[in-house]
Amino acid sequence: MANIWTIAAYELRRLLRSRSMLINLFLLPILLIFLLGSALSGVMGGGKDQRIDSFRVGIVDAAANPSERSQLIGNFLKSPEVAEIITPETADSREAAVSGVRSGEYGYAVIVPAGFDKDIMSGKEARLEYILGKNRTDNMVAGTVFDNFLSSINYKQAAAMTLGPQAISAMTESGKGNPAVVLGKLDEGGPAYTASQYYAAAMLLMFLLMCGQMVITSLYSEKDNHTLFRIGSMPVKGGELFMGKMLGIGLVSVLQCASIILATHFLFGVYWGNRPGLLALVCLLMILASLTLSVIIAMFARTAASARSISGGLTVVMTFISGGMTPLPDSWVNTGGAISINHWGMRGILRMMLESPWAQISGSITMLSLICLVLLGLAFFSYRKVGYHA
Repeated sequence: MANIWTIAAYELRRLLRSRSMLINLFLLPILLIFLLGSALSGVMGGGKDQRIDSFRVGIVDAAANPSERSQLIGNFLKSPEVAEIITPETADSREAAVSGVRSGEYGYAVIVPAGFDKDIMSGKEARLEYILGKNRTDNMVAGTVFDNFLSSINYKQAAAMTLGPQAISAMTESGKGNPAVVLGKLDEGGPAYTASQYYAAAMLLMFLLMCGQMVITSLYSEKDNHTLFRIGSMPVKGGELFMGKMLGIGLVSVLQCASIILATHFLFGVYWGNRPGLLALVCLLMILASLTLSVIIAMFARTAASARSISGGLTVVMTFISGGMTPLPDSWVNTGGAISINHWGMRGILRMMLESPWAQISGSITMLSLICLVLLGLAFFSYRKVGYHA
């Protein structure tokens, strides 16, 4: 055991003496988190509620006489909920509405066909014509408002035709006092994560995986410098040398992890959640996964350059498909990204940041633990099969 700690202490001193290693391990991750978090803070939004400003909508009623104009549309537009969002403006004709939309006078326009109310009373399907404006948000909001209006009318018509007129009054009574929409957040237990939190987690996991590069460099340096023969002549077993190197590099990785978490917390205000023990567990599992994966690569790669290329390529690919470089659609991340180690580590850390319950975090930690067990078994098999010798 003393030999293992002696080798680990040597690896620790050797790595901490290198200025380039210190910059790559401790300064570069913090710089990347700052740049990505600042540049993309507006894209991710930080979970803040978005305010929808009121905009004008041109209303064209094609009825020939003013007395025949739709009372349903008029009453709908006067309702308090709709009036907060839409300011109706009467347009004389369809051409006037199109001209107003093009000039920016209206953000949206709706054409009400002649006899709209009569058609509804006779059981015909309710239809409106929309003219989209220049603003995408206004189009989406107005389209949703009027689509819901038509859906409600058509639904009541279908209910009345199937169940009789009494069904409409029953639906009206059951809906009183209940809001049609309830706004919620991703997790009611805590705030939604910001861009700085997202990229702090992503870069932390990526650089923990990159620690495997140190394992490859250390293992191959003994071979390339022909010092493995001299070490083998000493009273040091091959397993002790191997475990000592892994332990030393693992300690450096722990220091790197702690520095990233503390620096981002105090410098950028990144909130890492209220479970430091679970956060430390996820980081240790990521370090173990990185070390064992690098051992497997080093055992079978012919040269140090090829081993580093394979390790670096896998790190970049796993970071990308897990959404670590740029947020990807959930459908992709939860399918293709689920095969990467980063996916489960990032999923667990982000849910810790949201202060999610243990039931939502345990699955990620369990999967990460299983991955580590598989990699640990493969690393042990690789060492016993190939061995570490010159």
